[in-house]
Amino acid sequence: MVMGDWSGRFVAEVTTALTAAAVPADVDAMTAYMRGQFSFLGVRAAGQRAAIRAALLAAGRPVDEDEVIAAIEELWAQREREYRHVGCDLASRFAARASPGFVDNAARWIITDPWWDTCDALARRCIGQVVRRHPARRSTMDLWLAGDNLWLTRSALIHMGGWKDSIDRDWVFAACLARAGDTDFFIRKAIGWILRDLAWVDPGAVVAFVQGPGAAVLSNLSKREALKNVAR
Repeated sequence: MVMGDWSGRFVAEVTTALTAAAVPADVDAMTAYMRGQFSFLGVRAAGQRAAIRAALLAAGRPVDEDEVIAAIEELWAQREREYRHVGCDLASRFAARASPGFVDNAARWIITDPWWDTCDALARRCIGQVVRRHPARRSTMDLWLAGDNLWLTRSALIHMGGWKDSIDRDWVFAACLARAGDTDFFIRKAIGWILRDLAWVDPGAVVAFVQGPGAAVLSNLSKREALKNVAR
């Protein structure tokens, strides 16, 4: 997608801000934390948040969805991971106004050089918002849940995180049971995390699920994560 006036200004400002905030001495630690999979400038989370604030101040608030998508696509094309973190932040900020189709763009970003950092940010803070506003897209979550892409499945499992009492308990419990036999660490962790989110507002339901239908099928990791809030 070709960048327009807003997206071009925004990306240029992000590049300037990230470059100025880079601390080369932090690169090795950041790279090691991500298991050596990605390159970094050396800009930690606070610097990344400052970069998007500066870019939005300079470029103005985006009003056109195509411009937002174009900006995120350009950020995703950069080598260093910080650009993608800023892209996740932009997607999350725009999600409250995004069309249902924004979910399909987010899916593409999730599966491009995927890892938990971009997956979780987009799933919980962007996709979850869009699906909550456009319930018809819940069918997409069903497809991701049943699919064979690890990161889309994880995204489906955790997309209701932060919905508080609006979490669909029946869907969450059914989703957890549907993927309970998965041996992948990231899926098992995601099951525990969405149950833990629900436990903040309905601990009794989570305990009953973990000790009842989930007792024989959920992994120990999922159970531990699910009940952390209950113990507190």
